[in-house]
Amino acid sequence: MKLRFALIGCLLLLCTACHFDKKYADLPEPLAKLCVEIDKHPKNAELYYQRADYYYYNQEIQKGIEDMQMAIRLAPDSSKYYVKLSDLYFAQRETDLAEEMLEKALQKKDDNNEARLKLAELYFHQRMFDQCNKTLQDALDRQRHNPKAYLIKAFMLKEQRDTTNYLRMLQLVIDQDPKEVKAYLELGYFYQQQMNPMAIDYYTNALNVDPNNVEIRYNLAKMYQDLGRTEEAIQEYKVAVGLDPTHVPSLNNLGYMYLDDETLYEEAAQLFTQAIQANPDFPYSYCNRGVAYEYMGQYDKARADYQKALSLKTNFEPAIKGLNRIDEQQSR
Repeated sequence: MKLRFALIGCLLLLCTACHFDKKYADLPEPLAKLCVEIDKHPKNAELYYQRADYYYYNQEIQKGIEDMQMAIRLAPDSSKYYVKLSDLYFAQRETDLAEEMLEKALQKKDDNNEARLKLAELYFHQRMFDQCNKTLQDALDRQRHNPKAYLIKAFMLKEQRDTTNYLRMLQLVIDQDPKEVKAYLELGYFYQQQMNPMAIDYYTNALNVDPNNVEIRYNLAKMYQDLGRTEEAIQEYKVAVGLDPTHVPSLNNLGYMYLDDETLYEEAAQLFTQAIQANPDFPYSYCNRGVAYEYMGQYDKARADYQKALSLKTNFEPAIKGLNRIDEQQSR
């Protein structure tokens, strides 16, 4: 008899597990596990926080908001819950609500510097520079080693056209955090605009931290291209395309460089085709492919691409010039 009851108990447990599996069968496993745990512990605020975090990073913002509202109802004194809710509101461009949540986070825990920095960042995005600067100073008074605070200050100084202090602040960020890629990227881009080879050093340092960053890889390739360092530029564009085969700027620039070599016209056309597949509404890709076809003597294909470019961008001069060249070539 005891054995029979034990078997029935096991069957009940198995059925319960099957019930959860069925209920959340269509969800990704990490989310399904959180949902199961919340069903088991519906008053555990931390579980709602964790699920809201999942929703935030997977861009299911409204669901995340609902979970954080529940978490706050269960644990109204947790400062970090208001910070997470502010992130979700900010993702919906609800800046007033985001600000309100960050202020509440600081009311609950005055030394929550994460909340203070997010509030400064919010003021920066709203171009409320006085409030931004004051909030940053409050954060720095509490923690002098604070690279994120200096990074926000750098962006603010950039907007205020204070170039000297902008560069000084970015260097301070790197001094405090040698792995802060955004600072390297900013410095690289600044010097690239000046056609200063120092940009290469900053981009290289950034890639040492984040070698798979396509944006930095592209910027470095473009810098090499602008300086006439063709082989290095081609190599970097190839790496960028390898990392992201849909990165239109790298595909176009690499194809454009191939147009300088008559043995690579076919490869150039293939790169432009790849760019078109990634973004069918970009007129430059059609125009560039038209040039490749024109160089190969495939005038009908070239004409079609120039016409397509014009349909996407009225009076697009490179396409008009391309059509005129074809007319002249075919009238001979």
